[in-house]
Amino acid sequence: MKNILLFIITFTFILVSCGNNTNPHKEDKENAMKGLRIISLVPSITKEIEQLGLIDQVVGATSFCDISKKNPKLIVGSAISINEEKILLLKPDIVFSSTLTKPESEEILRKNGIKIVSMNKLSSFDDICTHYIALGKELDKEQTATEFVTKSRKKLDSIISTIPKTEERPRIFFQLGAKPLVTVLSGTFMNDFIIFANADNIYSDISNIIVSRESVVLRNPSHIIISSMGPICGQEKIIWNDYPDIDAVRNNNIFKVESVSTPTVAAFVKHFEIIKNELYGK
Repeated sequence: MKNILLFIITFTFILVSCGNNTNPHKEDKENAMKGLRIISLVPSITKEIEQLGLIDQVVGATSFCDISKKNPKLIVGSAISINEEKILLLKPDIVFSSTLTKPESEEILRKNGIKIVSMNKLSSFDDICTHYIALGKELDKEQTATEFVTKSRKKLDSIISTIPKTEERPRIFFQLGAKPLVTVLSGTFMNDFIIFANADNIYSDISNIIVSRESVVLRNPSHIIISSMGPICGQEKIIWNDYPDIDAVRNNNIFKVESVSTPTVAAFVKHFEIIKNELYGK
């Protein structure tokens, strides 16, 4: 009887122990990630880190990051110029930089044992998706990032499927700036807004982002999209009304959207749906 009782006690202890330590390595890794100190020198990456649920672990960011507006103490510089001394004092485990970050600044941080992960130029929506999954992998959130990308791609495909088949494709002038007048070029993720909308970029053949109003008139877009530039945005619509020979002006096809320069999966899908609705209706 004693032997049977001892066996039951021992067996129960083993079950409880196994239940409490199903994957000790996973727990150790999760605890390590929770203690990770992150600095982001890229506003779009800061947004993505927040989406991955890790915003509380960001100890430093740029003056352009939304998180810094709420907590200015987080500011360690801009995307171009950073305060290396302040970053070192914050003792980050990882710093996310971009091609705008000065190489000498990155080298100083590396020499002090800080891991630097630089974001390359994102030239398409596919690039944005690939980058987000890579970021998720870096922060042990690969599954979360992958699932979000899959969901976002499905939504994007669903929006595209509602675009009517028209004989004449919209001819788009996508304006990003006013002084100088700046447009969207081929080979950029913003050009995918136009491609996915079954439209044509009137400046698909140039490599200089600066154009003239006279050139826009000659190329005669059927639609003008103005990316938000604050009060200037409204003024630009008024200015274009002084060019009645442009089809977009004649047919009142000038509209503005929020700033589309943020290369995140969520922002791209959101802006594309707005653009599609403006071009074709809901």
